[in-house]
Amino acid sequence: MLQNRRVKLAAGLLLLTWLVISPMTTGLAVFSMNETPRDKVFLPAAPVIDSPDDLLFENGSLGEEIRWNATSDEPKNYSISRDAELYESGAWDGSEIVVDLDHIYDENLTHTLPVSFEFVCVVFDMQNESAIDTVIVDVIADELGPIIVAPANFTYEVGSFGHEITWNITETNPDTFNVTRQSNEPVNNFTVVVDGDWDGSNITVNVDGLNASRWYLYTLFVNDTLGHNSTSIVNVTVLLDLTDPTITSPDDMSFEFGSGPFLVEWFAYDSNPLNYTIEVFIQYNDTEYGNVSEFHSPQNVTQPEWEFEDPEGGDIRYEVSGLFLGNYTLNITLYDEFDHNATDSVEVNIYRDIRAPEINATEDFSYEEGYTGYSLDWSANESNPRFYNLTKFDGTNTTVLLNGTWRGENISINVDGLDVGTYTFNMTMLDFFNQTAFAITIVEVTPDAHLPLVNEIRVFQAYTTATSNNVTVQAYVWDLNKIASITIEWYSSIDEDVNTADMELHSNDFYAAKLGEYSHGVTVYYRITAIDNSSVNNQEQTEWIEVDVIPLRGETTPVLLWVGILILGTLSTLALLVIYFRTKTK
Repeated sequence: MLQNRRVKLAAGLLLLTWLVISPMTTGLAVFSMNETPRDKVFLPAAPVIDSPDDLLFENGSLGEEIRWNATSDEPKNYSISRDAELYESGAWDGSEIVVDLDHIYDENLTHTLPVSFEFVCVVFDMQNESAIDTVIVDVIADELGPIIVAPANFTYEVGSFGHEITWNITETNPDTFNVTRQSNEPVNNFTVVVDGDWDGSNITVNVDGLNASRWYLYTLFVNDTLGHNSTSIVNVTVLLDLTDPTITSPDDMSFEFGSGPFLVEWFAYDSNPLNYTIEVFIQYNDTEYGNVSEFHSPQNVTQPEWEFEDPEGGDIRYEVSGLFLGNYTLNITLYDEFDHNATDSVEVNIYRDIRAPEINATEDFSYEEGYTGYSLDWSANESNPRFYNLTKFDGTNTTVLLNGTWRGENISINVDGLDVGTYTFNMTMLDFFNQTAFAITIVEVTPDAHLPLVNEIRVFQAYTTATSNNVTVQAYVWDLNKIASITIEWYSSIDEDVNTADMELHSNDFYAAKLGEYSHGVTVYYRITAIDNSSVNNQEQTEWIEVDVIPLRGETTPVLLWVGILILGTLSTLALLVIYFRTKTK
């Protein structure tokens, strides 16, 4: 039986060994591992570079450039070669790469024309992958004259402004220029307008101020450094002023008597302004209505020299705010130097003051007794202000606070420091026509709701005798409404009769009281009572506070000083003994 078990055990071990080393088992294990998911690795893409067009331009052209736009996830550096030789290299951060071609002139590379250059740009990323592009630059001889783009011939009305001729010119090697003018004027019909060195920029001349019924030929001549030249002619004809002045027509106007300011405002233009007039026709007016001393009848206006600060035109204004009550018609007539004219009319209606003052007043509010920073403010919308009156009613009496002539100004008063209670402030305003308005504001002053502040209490014990001290109590006491009284009560463990005294103000709201002399070991009990000066006399009272009277050292000689004296005395004694024994031996 035992032998059979040993045989079975041996067979099991052999089977296990075979499973471990069997090629089938090993193959299955490898197959299983190959099925395990792996993270995918993505490598950055190689750089990409665009391909700018090849360039062809005349010798001397400035500002020509090659611009490469290249991209990479991980840019590293770049290099540029010119005709197979390194021209430029450096770090690259992915930004645009630019080659300024003016350097071919600085290095005198165009002495033989035509000439061709091959520029090769290579960009690299962090994996040293690259992208490359080539641009061919051909420079040819300047064999053309300047290219001029001229504006069309034009006309303008005599006296108008802002007329110019601008020639747009293309030239790689500019040198000199001049602009001449020829006309059908009877005299001085040819002149050089401007001349000089030319830097290749566009050329502009102003042609304002020419005479009417004349034509003018403006001729531009431009020359380059190689002797090539070009010309351009523009014909400018100046016409007679056949146009009437232009003027806007503002809306008719209506407003309440006394209000303003109001202006009638026209915008006018003419190329040759001469003069203008404003006539006011009174359809109806009342010279006795309102405060006549501040108003007037309208005045006609004659402006013999009409001109503009701005060549585009300008405003003409007429003030109508101060006119008497009534209806008016304003007629304006403009004339130019060629006897052309333009007119416009505006109706102005000034109606009666039918409104009482419109008062804006501070809203009702309340504040606690003792607080500050409170005021009442009134403003009003009124065309003809005359009088105001301000009263205060405290529940029993009415008091006039302010009154007098009113010219429309804002009014303000301070209401700090009122006693507790409710106050009614009545502002009454009248206009010149006895139209009245009033505004009522209620201000409530509530009792002081805050107890006096008592803190920073300190007890000072002062040495009196070897067995007793003087005791003093100090406290910081403050209240918004000031302090009416501050008292201290105290008794001791050996005398339970309560004493009371007023504390004295020392400085900065600090009060103090001397409680007297007490023997060491005695306990003193005290409390402080502060009453404010408000209408309700708020009271703050501390709990009973105890303090033990403890021994204090008198003002004796300090220990360190005694130690010093002792050491010094000892040394002196030793010195005397040494001197004595030496003297005795001799």
